[in-house]
Amino acid sequence: MSVLVTRLILAMLIFPISVGLWVAMMSAFFYSHDPTIITSTLTWFVEYTFIATYWLFLWRKTVRWTPERVKLTWLVTGASIFCGAIASAFIETARLAPPGLGTLAGGAVVPILWVFGTVLAWKETSEERLERLKTYGTDAVCCPTCGYNMTGLREARCPECGGQFTIDELLTAQHEREQELEQS
Repeated sequence: MSVLVTRLILAMLIFPISVGLWVAMMSAFFYSHDPTIITSTLTWFVEYTFIATYWLFLWRKTVRWTPERVKLTWLVTGASIFCGAIASAFIETARLAPPGLGTLAGGAVVPILWVFGTVLAWKETSEERLERLKTYGTDAVCCPTCGYNMTGLREARCPECGGQFTIDELLTAQHEREQELEQS
């Protein structure tokens, strides 16, 4: 099994593992205390720390940590917490659920938004993909429009964006992209 497949399987397990951790913590807190906003907040803080640590350790070696990606990660973190707080406040003030349940529901929004947000923020750019392929000694032919790796395709049509090209157009675009990478 490849490293990437292993990481993908572990990525899919983040939610069941975190739900199990959350249930165990909530059971421990509620068994010994009455549920309060403080215990719910503490539970979510531990949960968020676990999810962030798990996710960062899982993908830390595959993500190119540029200053822009680090800023985007912090932005996604803040936006996720903000959205969770808004959802919690809305549920509580609109009385859509029993008291205290808004904190639980709003808290569940944060890790889901954060994981999906980091997937988008950490996405490999077409230039990074081309550079990575070159380190493996593979000459990649990329779509001039969207940067999709077209190596090995039987026709000069990009399956990602639908662009159709002649072989000359692909080779010219490839040569121009290589020159741009060399200059930067």
